Amino acid sequence: MNMGKQKKLNLTDKQIELVEKYHANDMYELKKICNPLIHRKGVSDMYHDDLYAVASDTLLESLESYDDSKECSFKTFLTGNINRAFYDWTRDNRRGKRCNVERDSNGRIRRDKKGNPIIISDISLDAPTDEGIDIVERIDSGFQIEDELPEEIGFSFGENVKEYLNSISEVQRKIAKCIMNGYRPSEIRVQLGLSDKQYTEHLAEMRSYEKKRKLYKECSYVEEKEMDTMDTMMNDVAETYKNTSYSIDSISKQLQKKRIRDDHILQRHSGQWKGFAKSELISDILRGKSLTQIIISEEIKNKVRMQWLIDGKQRCTTLDDYLHDGFAISKNVKHYKIKYQVPVLNEDGSEKLNEEGFPITDFKECDIRGKKFSKLPEELQDIFRDRQLPVLYNMNCTKKDIADDIARFNRSRPMTAAQNGWLGLDESFAEFVENIVKMPFFQPEFKGSSYTKGNHTSSIIRRVVVESIMVSDFIDSFGDFDKMCEFLSEEASDSNFTEFYSLVERLTVVADTSVSNLFNAKDSFLWFGLFSKFANLGVEDIKFIDFLAAFSNSDEMQKKEINGESYINLCIDKNTGKSRSTKDKSIVTSKIKLLESLMYEFLHIEEKDLNIEENLITETDTYSIGQISVLDFVKENVDEKLDSDDIEMYEESLDDYTVEIDETAKRIVDNHIQSFVALVAYAYNKEEDDKVPYWLVDYTNKVTIYNKNQKENYLHMKKDFDSYIQKNGVA
Repeated sequence: MNMGKQKKLNLTDKQIELVEKYHANDMYELKKICNPLIHRKGVSDMYHDDLYAVASDTLLESLESYDDSKECSFKTFLTGNINRAFYDWTRDNRRGKRCNVERDSNGRIRRDKKGNPIIISDISLDAPTDEGIDIVERIDSGFQIEDELPEEIGFSFGENVKEYLNSISEVQRKIAKCIMNGYRPSEIRVQLGLSDKQYTEHLAEMRSYEKKRKLYKECSYVEEKEMDTMDTMMNDVAETYKNTSYSIDSISKQLQKKRIRDDHILQRHSGQWKGFAKSELISDILRGKSLTQIIISEEIKNKVRMQWLIDGKQRCTTLDDYLHDGFAISKNVKHYKIKYQVPVLNEDGSEKLNEEGFPITDFKECDIRGKKFSKLPEELQDIFRDRQLPVLYNMNCTKKDIADDIARFNRSRPMTAAQNGWLGLDESFAEFVENIVKMPFFQPEFKGSSYTKGNHTSSIIRRVVVESIMVSDFIDSFGDFDKMCEFLSEEASDSNFTEFYSLVERLTVVADTSVSNLFNAKDSFLWFGLFSKFANLGVEDIKFIDFLAAFSNSDEMQKKEINGESYINLCIDKNTGKSRSTKDKSIVTSKIKLLESLMYEFLHIEEKDLNIEENLITETDTYSIGQISVLDFVKENVDEKLDSDDIEMYEESLDDYTVEIDETAKRIVDNHIQSFVALVAYAYNKEEDDKVPYWLVDYTNKVTIYNKNQKENYLHMKKDFDSYIQKNGVA
């Protein structure tokens, strides 16, 4: 026991009694806490005394920080602190073994103030890696994923940590930090206020292939000759398709390098297969069973070849995930005893050869259940890496060809209705929807949200967005999901999606847990559609939440009849007592009309006094497209001295600048012409108009959602343009 520390802490008599209690009889009580923790970590006997010393110091620190007014016993408090202290010790100990350390003139290790060895870095931070990136770019701020999270998340990687952390939610980053600090799942749930289900869902997403793949190191196993096969193949444009094959290792490397893309906007997400199905695929690979083709389609855009994995995504991502220890083989896999050949060795360890000089082999058997890739015998690892996957390669495809192929090849596959219907949506609109579903409002952790991770994986959230836009803008054409996607592709414009984005932004600000149960995968379109009506009233958004909360908690409102119908009667058939179809167009239309009347009554608004068109112009969006001329808009927001000749020059300049952007971006510019012309005018006034073409490419590449309020768009562009000039060293 460190008596100097005891004196420094000025312990009370009661605290001294506790110190003596835990140190009596050769630290019997303290070791009762320590030994299970040490055993669980698998620490060698030679380090046990070091850990007992850590526990002793932790005891003294715990006495100083313990608050007996909290509902936690001192023993529980101490156990948690010792567990975290042991975690720090084992982490630092593992790191220390991999590093050179400073030593004094007598050869003893130098230590810092905390007693940790002082590490010597023997590699230049400017040294480039195989990928051409300096090592300094790979260093994260102390958060070493490979040491902190392997057991909980299921990976062990040292690169691309920052990208991984940026890809997970704020709650998940907090979970990662707690795991890093040695907290148990039960402690994490209490500290972050998560239910068992919420914690499990967050952890599942952190472990998902889409997230983990950001951390995968690129393999050096595949020779570049194999990787160049595709480039050679693409030189022959006379054929529309080719049959070829690639090894699993090659496919994995091409996915990591994004030579093959598996994230086409119309594709469903990875992670559709359960553990058993994934394990069966690995078993088939190791047993040499035949495999169906994967299909890759080549699209040429702006003279750049893009290769899309359009069929076989679940297989390829499963194989890539297993190759990087992403999961272990299920205990329930049917064929788990895998036979493989091994060379017979001489006593000196060399391979025994037959009379003809070939190696003599024998057979072994491996039970693959519960094994990750790294735990397989080396021979099975080689078999897995080298296994060839048959590939059908479609050449010179258009966007429509690829969309048709995704639909064609998945027609008989177990896609959900939402995933199948999604294939009919125009790709540019699909990109809008993807940006919308990533908004905080639709995330499971948002204010008691009823949306789940499964809703995202199965594309149900995409369906929610499409249904909501239809109810908001095209309720007369509401129907089956696939028909609605086709309808939007033909009839909708960008503004339908950008305006819906703005509605969701407004709801994100005011929504709370009192209405989270209403916004679910089943009925969300009703409330979004109703909010689109509310948004034109010029009333504070919080009043809409007040109405929803009142409606949700009032049987009287739900049973109130208007024109002979009530909300309850629209939900339940009073003759049969069975639920009515929630997606029948007539039912949806009737519900919206009834809810609209209830909302007006709640807000004390007389429907006969409403003039929606007037409200749209005078109270909602002063600078929406079509409500103010480009000249008036630019004069009001940039320079009142400008005239029509100036505007004509700015518009011509903008037209020249758009040559460098793609068709989707040009449509965005056309739909928001006032704000873009205003930005050009602003640039001319600053004498920085020569920078606009470069800024425009940068801006339209990174910004895909625009506000229908043109003034807000312009102010955002202006701020971004100033930042762009500053970053590029322009005064």
